[in-house]
Amino acid sequence: MASSKLKRDFPYAAGYIDHNHSNPIMDRLSAVKNLGCLASGVGAPVVAMGVWMIGARFMGPPAGFVAFASFFAALIALYSYGTKVGTQSAKKATPEERLIDEAYGVIMELRKLDRERKLPKHMDPVAMQLIEASAYHWSRVHRAFDDGRWNTSEIPEHWTALRERASQAADLAMAELIILCRQCIGEPLKNRKDDFQSVIDDFAGLEIEDALRGLAKVTATHPKEYRFSSSQTPLIFDQARGLAEQLKSLADEVEESTRIAKTDIPELRTSLGRESIDSLLSDLRHIKRAEVELHEEQRSD
Repeated sequence: MASSKLKRDFPYAAGYIDHNHSNPIMDRLSAVKNLGCLASGVGAPVVAMGVWMIGARFMGPPAGFVAFASFFAALIALYSYGTKVGTQSAKKATPEERLIDEAYGVIMELRKLDRERKLPKHMDPVAMQLIEASAYHWSRVHRAFDDGRWNTSEIPEHWTALRERASQAADLAMAELIILCRQCIGEPLKNRKDDFQSVIDDFAGLEIEDALRGLAKVTATHPKEYRFSSSQTPLIFDQARGLAEQLKSLADEVEESTRIAKTDIPELRTSLGRESIDSLLSDLRHIKRAEVELHEEQRSD
């Protein structure tokens, strides 16, 4: 969960960092490892039992020790095999998956900095603003696809393809941007805590004039003095700005497509219960009207 300060100063960057990002490589690796654990948990006892049953006939009492050893050997072998398969699967990842995986690592680093109250002080202000602006347009893309009509089973196939491609393009652009901005993270040259500590030490040492001058200097120092300024920012700026502009263009097109799609995508059924009651009431009215007409005919006879 992003800190309240980050949410206040950089709400869209905070939303992006907080988002539940998927990582296909880690998901596959975890799935294969879990399968390896399951296989070892099931297979190792079977192997041990087989060794014991066969060994008991030929080895006698030592068969128990051999079966016990084979249990652990099978456990390690099956788990190692699962890990090996998972690692090989990760190596076969597509360039897009590797990009998402690298970006995931940066997101984890940003979350850690935020928990330690070091974000945004430890990131160049320009890079932080680039992330904020890009995250805003990234959120526009995903917010547009939150419309219920994009998620109905009746959506035409070409709109489904558009939704998937646009979502992936937005995720890849943001991934590339934060990887670029990762180069703009570092320790600020000045630390307000250290400056205040120096003032406190001067007061403790009764160096009143030095302490007062130091206190005036700290309070007069512009907040930017306590933020990291990176020499890498000019090098990544044009590429990062280009990604931000592409995200804006994508968000504009997606929002326009959403307006067009509303005429092409069927309305969602908002209440099946209400439709059922309306139909039943209509039938009851017809029956009631027919009964009244029947009674009137019988009285007239």
